[in-house]
Amino acid sequence: MSVIASTNQKELQNIHNSYTDKNKNFFVIDATLAQGMASLSTGAFLSAFALYLGASYVVVGLLNALIPLAQILQIPATFLIEKYPKRKFIALFGLTLSRVAVLLCGLIPLFFIKSQVLPVFFVLYILYVSSANIGGCAFSTWFRDFFNPDTFYHVLTQRFIFATLLGAVASFTGAFGLEFIKDNYPQYMLAGYSGIFTFAGILGLGSSLAIYNIRDILNSYTSQISPFSQEIFFWKPFKESLKNIQFRRTMLFCIIWNAIFNFANPFLPVFLMKRIGYSLLVIICLTVINQFANVISFAFWKTFSTRYGNRALLYLCIPIFFTTVISWFLSAELRDTTVQWYFILSLHIISGICVAGINLCLTNLIFSTTPRGKATAPLALNSSLNGLVAGIAPILAGYVAEYGTLLQISNRTFLNILQAPIQHFFTSTIQITGLDLVMIISGIVGICSAITIPFLIPSHLASDSETIMSLK
Repeated sequence: MSVIASTNQKELQNIHNSYTDKNKNFFVIDATLAQGMASLSTGAFLSAFALYLGASYVVVGLLNALIPLAQILQIPATFLIEKYPKRKFIALFGLTLSRVAVLLCGLIPLFFIKSQVLPVFFVLYILYVSSANIGGCAFSTWFRDFFNPDTFYHVLTQRFIFATLLGAVASFTGAFGLEFIKDNYPQYMLAGYSGIFTFAGILGLGSSLAIYNIRDILNSYTSQISPFSQEIFFWKPFKESLKNIQFRRTMLFCIIWNAIFNFANPFLPVFLMKRIGYSLLVIICLTVINQFANVISFAFWKTFSTRYGNRALLYLCIPIFFTTVISWFLSAELRDTTVQWYFILSLHIISGICVAGINLCLTNLIFSTTPRGKATAPLALNSSLNGLVAGIAPILAGYVAEYGTLLQISNRTFLNILQAPIQHFFTSTIQITGLDLVMIISGIVGICSAITIPFLIPSHLASDSETIMSLK
């Protein structure tokens, strides 16, 4: 009997390992296709489509703000997830609904004239970001508890790398197609944007299919942990999360970072279009280079953070990144277009490297200060508060860009302190538009935010057991 039991145990273990390997692959496929969808339905494509439809800078800022603002829905979604702990079902339903909304965004131009597209698109985009955040809340906590810590960080790294690569390829392909249509068939530009969002919806539905094929392993960690009692007060899980000092401080730093970052980042494509005069294809190519710099530097920052710690990583990356943000203003004042191109290219590479380090650090900190089995409330709270500030920031930036006073300052006084060869590179008159003010404000405030690092960033990563003890 013992031989039979041993054989059955080995067979069950082999089945478990087989499902684990397949699940890891499906989690990576999910993130890869989802990033492809996000690359085509947000960022430069979203801003360019809105501008093509005649949207103002305020509307562009509002559209970009919808994505983070919808993260507030993760707080009520937490109650739903804890009351009905079928996380895969909730994640699959919410995310699939959001992908259908993206697909419908692409089909709008087929049924409405150009002047009617923007209002309908706006409504569907609200449905897209809202359902995505409800499903994303369930997915985040499900994914957090699905693997043991070693496997989790391996899968997280694989998801990041492959998602970034497909996002870059999808962005370049979409931009190349739009540029081809613009140069050869400009009357079909609306149909071109329709194709972009339709393809984004198809990639998103492929991501949902990957989630559907993930098998819940019966003896996984999540099945051993009982969910929060349905009788408890709604806010209790969030209060317990805030008792964790490391989580609270890390979340506050994430809020500061997201507020400043999202003040300028949504308007960078607009800045390059309006102030520099670059086409969407050039902007996407620069974005792809930025993303590749992000991926390539990921392994280096992982080693750096392990050796020197998270504080050292942020001390290095935060000031450099926001220095590049200020430098966007200087790039617009360069006289030589060749010098300007290489300067902007360098800024994209440097900023991509720095963002990789910052995101790696903050992601590790948030997940490490979140206890396994009780991840829903803290992750939802972090996403909601960060989404709130990240949503308000581009709206404010939109007003600054739209109504910022156009200033013209003679560079005679400004550049007298520079040597003649340096003066040769700059224009005779410095123009500070609303878009320039967005970059300047974000850069200065961002550099100053580095003083909060020693007060908010823990000197070491807590283990799961340490995090759970800190909540008691």
